[in-house]
Amino acid sequence: MLSFDIGEFVYKYYIHPIVYAGEGYNPVNTVTYAIILGISLFAILKVMDMLKVRIDEKFVVSTVPFIIVGASLRVVQDVQLVQPPLSYMFITPFVYVLAFVITAAVLLICLGLQRAGVVKDYSKPYFWTGVAGIVIVLGMLFTQEVRLWWAPVLIVLLAATFTASIYVIARHLKLDFLTNKLNIAILAAHMFDASSTFTAIDLVGGWYEEHVVPVFFIDLFGTSFVMYALKLAVFIPVIYIIEKYFKDDPQMYYGIKFVLLVLGAGPGIRNTLHMTFVSA
Repeated sequence: MLSFDIGEFVYKYYIHPIVYAGEGYNPVNTVTYAIILGISLFAILKVMDMLKVRIDEKFVVSTVPFIIVGASLRVVQDVQLVQPPLSYMFITPFVYVLAFVITAAVLLICLGLQRAGVVKDYSKPYFWTGVAGIVIVLGMLFTQEVRLWWAPVLIVLLAATFTASIYVIARHLKLDFLTNKLNIAILAAHMFDASSTFTAIDLVGGWYEEHVVPVFFIDLFGTSFVMYALKLAVFIPVIYIIEKYFKDDPQMYYGIKFVLLVLGAGPGIRNTLHMTFVSA
């Protein structure tokens, strides 16, 4: 008779990869985190409706600094500014929970200030608090030795080149959904992520991809340059589907776009800062 040890299962697929972060992801925790992300999106949209907060372009732009803060917090653990067990809060997926709690707390405070008549628009103090958070976290990181100063420069140049090329081609082919400011920002975020992966694995060396699907394609083609094609093959159709089927529901429309932006910018920023401050 087959036996199933739930404790061993949880330790093997969830706890062990967190405590020993170098092991990264596996198919089980990847699927689990994807399901949690989907459920969390619907829950957040419900809460935003209850708070009567519109998720629109202004909200997304105002929240961008918190994406940078969240990704930068991940590197706080990488450079060992905090030690276990506190450091576990800065490892994926817990760092996303930490970033969410910080973002939600600031948002609620700023909404309270607006409704109390202290400020006219919550988005301004919300945005600038996020900017202050970036300064604080980056200030902490820059107390460490800068190891690869050229890596972020190259990554930005690569991402800008690919993004500009996509924009020019989309304009020429009259693919209006790819010239929309927020949509091109999403693709830019994912080109940034692809550039950070390519730079780390192929150009710098000594680094490796942690996520299950990219690992499969990188191993298949023998180069992480395939990340550019993989990103475009996935996210161009996704953006098209969002434009075609979700415009009638603005909360969902901008909510999904915000998640796509986070999925690109978050890992890209973390990878870039990791290379800048941490040896392979």
